[in-house]
Amino acid sequence: MATHCSIAASDAGASANRTTESLRMLMPVLLQIVSVLVAALMALLVSGASSAGFLALGGAAAIIPNSLFALRLAVQRNRSAASFTVTFLVGEFLKIGITVGLLFAIHRWLGPVAWLPLLIGLIVALKAPLFAVLLMRERTLPSVPH
Repeated sequence: MATHCSIAASDAGASANRTTESLRMLMPVLLQIVSVLVAALMALLVSGASSAGFLALGGAAAIIPNSLFALRLAVQRNRSAASFTVTFLVGEFLKIGITVGLLFAIHRWLGPVAWLPLLIGLIVALKAPLFAVLLMRERTLPSVPH
């Protein structure tokens, strides 16, 4: 009976670690969403609804492929190193292709595009994960006494 309880406890611990690891992989995507929403709100206040909409679309063109990529990496995280490397490289190429495809679709289906807010939204979304890396790095680095 004690063995069964210890197995259940270790399974619960492993499940909690997997959940924490999955959340860590999705952190940059969440930061992208928040960053683009804040930038779109600022664009709404400064330039109006059209600029805010194109800024949000530009951000979505990066967020959608990044979220799919993060989910794919979360699923593949327990695979062999070689398999993970291939998944990562193929995922990066697909992410770039999907982003370009989404930008083309926005241009094709929405007619005249306000390129400046669209590109600003794209840039905000693409740069947001850099801040996530900095935030996670600060949390994991031990403090050094002065």
